[in-house]
Amino acid sequence: MAMRCLFIMTESKGDPKPYLEYLDKEMTIMGILSTFCVAAASLVVDRVASAEKESLFKSLSEHHSLSVFVGSGFLVAAGLCFYLQRSILAHLYGGICMSIAHRDFHKRDTRTWLREAYSWRTWLRYRTGFTFLMLATVVYTHALYRTINPGGRPLHGLVWVLLTLISVDAIRRAIVRFTHPYVSDPYVAFHFSTFLKDWRDRNASKGDPIPS
Repeated sequence: MAMRCLFIMTESKGDPKPYLEYLDKEMTIMGILSTFCVAAASLVVDRVASAEKESLFKSLSEHHSLSVFVGSGFLVAAGLCFYLQRSILAHLYGGICMSIAHRDFHKRDTRTWLREAYSWRTWLRYRTGFTFLMLATVVYTHALYRTINPGGRPLHGLVWVLLTLISVDAIRRAIVRFTHPYVSDPYVAFHFSTFLKDWRDRNASKGDPIPS
């Protein structure tokens, strides 16, 4: 997501204002996502816990309450990740503004702040939030399937496979992007043979520089 801002910054010849506007929009989006996740989880738990008459929520409460609470837990975790991402973006936004207004106030200059905001590492919580959303979707979908079709074949094995694949892929992506946080295509730069060395040097100034 942050990579598309490279072209904005190139067109503006180093002016950080377009990137600040982008960060402001992203903070708004993160706030909406975090609110949605928490509100959705609270609504589902409330409807299931308070269901009295024969209904879909009553069936979920009686037969799949564990799945409902696990899925809701994933939703809350997603909301937390989006909230933390918003906090990080707000910190970077403030750092960029401060480096422009008071150049001698902080050791980091504007270019360094922009470089950090541009890195893959900065956006890890955003992608982790969507990973939790996918996990919640799998759990909720299976619970609904078992409720709507109680006589159908249980898909517990498939559910565990999907949860495992989603989790492993998220971990893989995090490792690759943490190893090469400043490279435009970290998957091309990643090699198992040099992984340990690259991991030790992950904070070095490598990869495509931010245009001046």
